[in-house]
Amino acid sequence: MSLLRKIEKAMDHRLRAIFSGGADQEEAREAIELYREALNQIAARVTVGKRSERLFPFNRITIEVMAGDHERKAALEALFEAGQLLADIRTTLNEDRVTLPAELTVMVHFPEEATEDIRVICERTDKPAAVVGQFKPARLTTPDLEFILDQPLVNLGRDQEVVDTSGRVIRRNDLFFPEAEFPNSTTVSRTHAHLRFDSATGEWRIFDDGSSLGTSLFRDGRIIHIPGHASRGVGLRHGDEINLGQVRLHFDLLDFTRP
Repeated sequence: MSLLRKIEKAMDHRLRAIFSGGADQEEAREAIELYREALNQIAARVTVGKRSERLFPFNRITIEVMAGDHERKAALEALFEAGQLLADIRTTLNEDRVTLPAELTVMVHFPEEATEDIRVICERTDKPAAVVGQFKPARLTTPDLEFILDQPLVNLGRDQEVVDTSGRVIRRNDLFFPEAEFPNSTTVSRTHAHLRFDSATGEWRIFDDGSSLGTSLFRDGRIIHIPGHASRGVGLRHGDEINLGQVRLHFDLLDFTRP
């Protein structure tokens, strides 16, 4: 099986996992074809060096995708996740023995004024990559709670401490849900989920840690299910509603400015 075919199968699996098999097959196929087109356009920008070596001379890739309605945008956002896209670009070019720059960044935008299905912009810039991934504080809120995300890793679970059969603490949850304050706390697993800030992409991501009743997001009128133990998790957006079992949290970036 070719590398690109393997990537396509992985993309199809990601769409099915995130939307629990509910993604429209035609739209899912179209999204995968756009993803493949982006990889093909990037591969086409490879040049040959003075010693006949194959080089990718750019260190920043910007991909603009025409989103359309909210459902299409949700599917495309799930698929065109910058961190996973960067990994697929590296894998594809490395397979063709292309030398990549030491620091390569990928950004994905969904401009409302887009006139093409997909546009790939490859640039050489001296701007430090760290600026893109600068830490962004955020908060989680309920009607009775406000929790500030001021550290890059935050564990979420029912109890403050999780112990094994010998009574040893094996995990501490930064945000936990006592039954006296949260009537639905029994629907939250002891080691339910965690949030992590991805410095490579400058975004917060949510991961389900094998919870019993699952983790999901409500975004733009659609539910996005978080696959259990997925290595990349799902990127969070300002205004997302997070559902841990039946406990609902609102996610906001602090000092958020809408483009």
